[in-house]
Amino acid sequence: MKAVTFARATGVAILLFASGIAAARSDDTPPDSICSVVGTAQRYVGTTVTVRGVASTEGKVTTLSDTQCAASLSLSMDDNASKKRDVSAFRRTVGEKGVKADATVFGRFKATGDAKAPYGIDVYSVRDVNELPAAEGG
Repeated sequence: MKAVTFARATGVAILLFASGIAAARSDDTPPDSICSVVGTAQRYVGTTVTVRGVASTEGKVTTLSDTQCAASLSLSMDDNASKKRDVSAFRRTVGEKGVKADATVFGRFKATGDAKAPYGIDVYSVRDVNELPAAEGG
């Protein structure tokens, strides 16, 4: 009788422990800052990154920037990515003239060879997009 009770208690404890680990683990990777990624760019080239910043579009170029270090990344969204609901909604939001949005971007980090924006991201997905209020006078 004591062995059965002990086995049940042990099973419950293991189950609670395992569910606690599963609850603590999340599929949402916390975003890195653009400043830290650009500051150690060679470490990230060719890897997937998740970064958060302010997105805007000027002409046909969409960038993700961080005012804390004046860094920016160019964002490339190919036809396959644009078919995804999150990416197409993001593109529509920041595609309007003068619109800026806070966003978390996930994609492959790459060197662009452009002096103005030497690094960029091939966008795979976008989340937590929040349109920012227009700047006064702008």
